[in-house]
Amino acid sequence: MHGWTIGGWSAPGPMNGTDTFFWRIGATPLTRPHVTWLWFLDAEPDWNTFLDGCRWIVGRLPRLTHRVVDTTVRAGTPAWAPDPHFRLTRHVHRMRLPDPGGLRDLLDLVEWRNSTDFDPLHPPWEATLVEGHGEDRAAILLKWHHSIGDAVTIVSVMNRLLPDAAPAGLPDGPRRPDERVDRRTAPVGRPPLTSAAHGVAAGTRAVLRETVRWLTTPNAAGARARIAGRAAAQLLRPVAPSPLLRGRSSASRYGMVSVPLTDLKAAGRGADVSVTSAYISAVLGAFHRYHEYHGVHHGSVPTLVPVNIRQPFETGAGNIIASVRIAGPVGDMSAPARMAAVHRAITDARNVLLREVCTTLADLGSWVPGMVHRWAVPPVLRSGVDLVVTSVPGFSRPTYAAGAHVTNAVAWAPRGGAAANVTMASHDGTCAIGTNLDPAAVTDTGLFHHCLEQSLHEMITG
Repeated sequence: MHGWTIGGWSAPGPMNGTDTFFWRIGATPLTRPHVTWLWFLDAEPDWNTFLDGCRWIVGRLPRLTHRVVDTTVRAGTPAWAPDPHFRLTRHVHRMRLPDPGGLRDLLDLVEWRNSTDFDPLHPPWEATLVEGHGEDRAAILLKWHHSIGDAVTIVSVMNRLLPDAAPAGLPDGPRRPDERVDRRTAPVGRPPLTSAAHGVAAGTRAVLRETVRWLTTPNAAGARARIAGRAAAQLLRPVAPSPLLRGRSSASRYGMVSVPLTDLKAAGRGADVSVTSAYISAVLGAFHRYHEYHGVHHGSVPTLVPVNIRQPFETGAGNIIASVRIAGPVGDMSAPARMAAVHRAITDARNVLLREVCTTLADLGSWVPGMVHRWAVPPVLRSGVDLVVTSVPGFSRPTYAAGAHVTNAVAWAPRGGAAANVTMASHDGTCAIGTNLDPAAVTDTGLFHHCLEQSLHEMITG
């Protein structure tokens, strides 16, 4: 690899605890942790231009050439190591939709690509240029394993790499002032087994050192233990799952809904809540309508809300996130009342979040053997979470990829054993909401999308 690289995306090394968790739960189809991001383009890019652009991005992000080396017993910390057989065309593809190539055809392709596993011997990501979407339009489908990084990580780095105007060529000029070169970049060659083992061992030693420090630091240990206890109580508090959403399968049904960001902001301001709280309220309002249609009256559903705990200066790969669990109100109430209830619940849950506690507990979790993740985690997630609601920042400016304008972007996050994961990403003034529904739980997906559109309309119009 030549040229500058973005710091934190270059050096091989051990995963953190959260990365490890996502890597281990990927062994089970029900909890497959794939993240998908679809960019809608206003024109069909030239294939060679797209391929060259992908090659240029990989040059800036050498982590995309690394594979995962796990421990023999799948306990402890895996490590990233250069793939000795990396080949760009193994990860970059080109497909064409059947004529006339409507939205449902595109979503069906996304479902199919997301249902396939990554080869564990190679870097877990892929990019697909999808041609034939509408007349002279296309889309780019990005799919990556959650162990590479959370959506905030990927959005942040793509915001730095993609231009805000149609480029005349590859952007090999001077980097932006805030982009630091990581000079620890390792060449992409065959890593000795001892090097990979050293990375695993180094990560394991770091986890042990941090755990001992965390548990034995005078005065602070008791406070940390109390905060950890409150956080655990919040996550484990009994919330009755919905009888309507009890079914589970590894199948997915994807959909999308778009709403102007200004409308969502106005709805939040009207109820004195954040945009995120307004959005989550709309999703819960949709589930209220869905339950009501089926004659099921249920007050709340266990809802998981991922929270970004990354600092602005942390631009590297990996997951720096936590999650809060609330009793998502799906009972009969007005939109403003639901927004206020959601806002209070999330605020209370976030008050017991402490980054140091979250990361240390995640590091301790890396010692849970892979067999436990495979057989025990899915039932726990299935019984403890009905709904995951995710909100991530998107492109806040005009963005171009392979010379084409990105007109919209929608993300789908993994369900993790829940009945649904609904994800919102903003893009140039539009909020695209991607729905990842389990058809065994949400058996009438068309009805649910109708309920979601009604719920958003009710909230925005007041």
